[in-house]
Amino acid sequence: MERHAANLLQVYSVMIRQKLLSTFLLSLVILPGPAVAQDTIRINGSNTLGDRIVPVLVEGWMKKFGYGQVTIARPKTGLKIVSAKRDTDSVEIEILGKGSRPGFQDLVNGDTEIAMMSRPLSAKEIDDGWQLGNLNSPDQEHVIALQAITPIVHPGNQIAGLDLSQLTKIISGEITDWKQLGGKPGKIRLHMARQGTGLAEMQATILNSSAAAPNSQRHRDSNEIRMAIAADPNAIGIAEFSTSAGAFKALPIRVANRLVPADQLHIKTEEYPLTRRLYFYTGQIVTALGRGFVTYAESEEAQRLLASHGYLSLAPMLTPVTQDKNLPAEYKQWVDGASRMSLSFRFGNAFSIFDSRGAQDLARLKDFMQRPENRNRKVILIGHADKQSSIYMANSVSNEYADLVATSLMEIGISPMRVRGVGYSLPLTFTNNAVYRNRRVDVWLR
Repeated sequence: MERHAANLLQVYSVMIRQKLLSTFLLSLVILPGPAVAQDTIRINGSNTLGDRIVPVLVEGWMKKFGYGQVTIARPKTGLKIVSAKRDTDSVEIEILGKGSRPGFQDLVNGDTEIAMMSRPLSAKEIDDGWQLGNLNSPDQEHVIALQAITPIVHPGNQIAGLDLSQLTKIISGEITDWKQLGGKPGKIRLHMARQGTGLAEMQATILNSSAAAPNSQRHRDSNEIRMAIAADPNAIGIAEFSTSAGAFKALPIRVANRLVPADQLHIKTEEYPLTRRLYFYTGQIVTALGRGFVTYAESEEAQRLLASHGYLSLAPMLTPVTQDKNLPAEYKQWVDGASRMSLSFRFGNAFSIFDSRGAQDLARLKDFMQRPENRNRKVILIGHADKQSSIYMANSVSNEYADLVATSLMEIGISPMRVRGVGYSLPLTFTNNAVYRNRRVDVWLR
């Protein structure tokens, strides 16, 4: 394990140097200079990203680099062309929402520079795009934002939470009365998104099912669902997560025998199970303009712009956490008086130490710690492992994961005050094909 970690660290160090060189070269290209012909970027794929999120990012990117006279044309369904000028230069971004799979195929065929995806690439897609490079490496897979859906009920509903099996049975019509869930007797009235909407696609993808009870009521968007829930004590709806308060209650989801709240902290750390990542994918060869846009989309500035528009950004946040009764006693002791960061490091493959989001979060944590108000704070790392042959092995592996993150942090000037592992005591899944979710390191600041 130690040799493996050392090899991963060596690979990661090379990646960091390559990233710094690319950023330097990019800075030479994007500075204002003499007049050039109009530049164009094509971005094809996910309707969810193309309809809402990417246009916000494009306009923010244009304004950051001094472009004005921003116009948006919609020559056909699903296509937006955002144009802008700076002195004698002009730039045009074509955003075509056509679905994740067709968008990726366009990347393979050379018909787009950036593919928008509302899910990670499948193993088959990675094989199909072998000529594009290491598509699941942090250099080519870029997490741009998060989305989550939550089951919401009337504030008077006394149900403490649901597990995914119960939620699936409510949606399919197998569970029809609240008494079947230990609640007050009453017919469950289900509210879902209307077919063909972005919310319906999100519900189908995250829940892995598009089927719903035939008597469910369908709505145009999450706001309509929230209004229906507020008016009906026996209703339940599936809505996109919102930080706004309202006359509804978002239900926790039971994960590995404990309830995980539907709040920003647990969604941003991806512990809440009804959460998904939104991605950009690129080939190995990307124009300076395209690379500049992707780099901007990952930046703190862009993430805060998304947050200002109501989206779930990746910008770090600190949350004072009241003691969770589900935490092991030693965990409580180690983080007493600390606040939790809204990120958890997860691990990559042979091409990187961290997965694509983790590689981004490393830089975000460095920037966060360099803020004046955080310079005297100390980092605490708590590692988690998947199931091992013994408790001893699980504790050992979780400690090694925490040590791996600590070593990476020390390379960028952050020395953690405490590095511990808690083994397999807080799994996020019991499913064998998703054990990577259990391999993670939580970050706390004191």
